[in-house]
Amino acid sequence: MELTQHLRSRHLDLDLHRPIIDDEEGVATFYLWNLSGQMVGYQHYRPSADKGMKNHPKLARYCTIRNTSTVAIWGLESLHLTPNVLFVTEGVFDACRLTELGVSAVAVLSNDPSPDVLNWLRMLNRLVVTVCDNDSAGKKLAKFGDVAVFTDQHDLGDSSAEFVQNLVDKYVR
Repeated sequence: MELTQHLRSRHLDLDLHRPIIDDEEGVATFYLWNLSGQMVGYQHYRPSADKGMKNHPKLARYCTIRNTSTVAIWGLESLHLTPNVLFVTEGVFDACRLTELGVSAVAVLSNDPSPDVLNWLRMLNRLVVTVCDNDSAGKKLAKFGDVAVFTDQHDLGDSSAEFVQNLVDKYVR
């Protein structure tokens, strides 16, 4: 399967999120931004790479490089003024499950984001729903939301369309 088709199968809206796709290398690059609109890092995704290899730029399935002295968020392009809800996930493809339904969702690329992320979420003046992986790491992310929802599978990417739709329906009025 070509990389573009694979990304679509993972619910990525290519018109909204616009990753850099290198079919020859088999890698998609997602840029990370701070809250002032500056690029502060990126995440490479290589679906054919070894899942066990951690954060290696050429060998890992996921490799995240970012400036650790600032907030780095993926998905800011999905923020809407209404409805007054923001879904927060750990990973890019978890957030994609939500943005494909037209709601605001960001990935913080960690289960334990910095205090600056928590401060930003609090000042948004909107309901923050953390959608947490169903594991011990998810429990860490839960503290960053007004409401924490744990997935019915390991993560939101593995959850059924019905689960995701019910989640959106419950919080978006």
